Amino acid sequence: MTTTVRGKISSGSDGIATVVIVGRINVGKSSLFNRLTESQRALVSPIAGTTRDYNVGLVEWQGKSFEIIDTGGVNIDELSQSIISLLPGKKARTKTGAGPIEQAIIRQTKAALEKATIIMMVVDARAGITPEDKELSLVLKKIGQPVMLVCNKVDSQRSRNNIDDFYQLGLGTPYPVSAANGSGIGDFLDVIMDRVGSSDQSPRATDAPTIKVAIIGKPNTGKSSLINKILGEERVIVTEIAGTTREPQDTIVTYEGESITLIDTAGLRKKAKVGPGLEHMATGRTRNMIKHADIILFVTEVSEYLTRQDAYLAALIKESRPGVILVSNKWDQLERRDEHIDRDMRRYYQRAFPHVSFAPLIFVSAKTGRNVEKILSLVLEVARHRRQVVPQEALDEILEKVVRRHHPAQAKGNIRPHIYSIKQKYVDPPLFEISVGPKQSLHFSYLRFIENQLREHFDFLGVPISITVRTLKHEL
Repeated sequence: MTTTVRGKISSGSDGIATVVIVGRINVGKSSLFNRLTESQRALVSPIAGTTRDYNVGLVEWQGKSFEIIDTGGVNIDELSQSIISLLPGKKARTKTGAGPIEQAIIRQTKAALEKATIIMMVVDARAGITPEDKELSLVLKKIGQPVMLVCNKVDSQRSRNNIDDFYQLGLGTPYPVSAANGSGIGDFLDVIMDRVGSSDQSPRATDAPTIKVAIIGKPNTGKSSLINKILGEERVIVTEIAGTTREPQDTIVTYEGESITLIDTAGLRKKAKVGPGLEHMATGRTRNMIKHADIILFVTEVSEYLTRQDAYLAALIKESRPGVILVSNKWDQLERRDEHIDRDMRRYYQRAFPHVSFAPLIFVSAKTGRNVEKILSLVLEVARHRRQVVPQEALDEILEKVVRRHHPAQAKGNIRPHIYSIKQKYVDPPLFEISVGPKQSLHFSYLRFIENQLREHFDFLGVPISITVRTLKHEL
């Protein structure tokens, strides 16, 4: 949850407890996160280090709730350094040769641990105690924060026999669970809720409407950098390595009194170039987000030529009918700087993206912050237009003007169509229905003409408009 003042964003926990999951790689942290949050937000695979950006979710049980954070997968030495750096006067030491993604995961893990109410250390009951488990437990005991030990993968008698061995870690009672089949989860939640559910930690509202905004684009267009700039913190990992982002990352903010969920997604490439395994799973989730988002921030690079892949993404977005905002990033890298550059670039984008000609275009720089502060205001404006209801009297007037200006053209047959009415059937996004006489039809160009008239009179900035034709059975 986040709290804000007008026009600004600031993160906060709103009095709710935060539980941070830690553990060595492949003990099932992400599977446990998905089970506790009753979601599939975290990407799960047998590949070590699948999780990069930390995932944040809400756990609700018996009328109480807490925030849970699934940290990224790094080796135990680096995780230990993240924890040690929380001690006064201590600084994390990163091993020589650690890559930019690994370093970013360490920084994110430290940031998550700093706001932890309870740390949940997860171990693998099948494997038994490992030297890495012992090392991590020793470090956790040094920082003095409450720790709960969870033995995952307890789904056989052999794994159950290993549970008592984990008392050796000195972290108290090991709680047996299976993220795979859900056994032990209810009993564990009863215990943890007793620990976090004090009177000053009220459950957050989960039914409040939120505007789902997905950030879509090719790899390395600066999507993650853009989110971090909007939020003013390193919420998602940013590197020059293509495919850094794997999982859709949800961040809820409140802006101008409205709840907005920002979703960073994996970059989309041509299907032929998408590799198997994690990349295939990540792109599949991104495509799914396009279908379910209210608004898409379609991010491109102003310093690079638009490609067929960009045009394909624009068509894919139009097909799913979300609100659309074109965000042209990396303005700071544009070599040409003259008084006509803004006008010329806008014409270029209009020619390149006829599918989303209704979308506003904003030129930004996630690096310098140019125009980034305008993005959320634009999101709210598009959201208002998605919810817009046009009065029937106004629609009747528009129809009269439209027919007077251009007689309706038929799509097929010899019968000139007669339009009896136009009505708005739905909002968010808007859908209009036109009624014509029996055996009559309307040419698609005439429907486009009507759409343009609706946009001219009622704006609908960034919003797709659908118009259906209803053929009456009898003349009225």
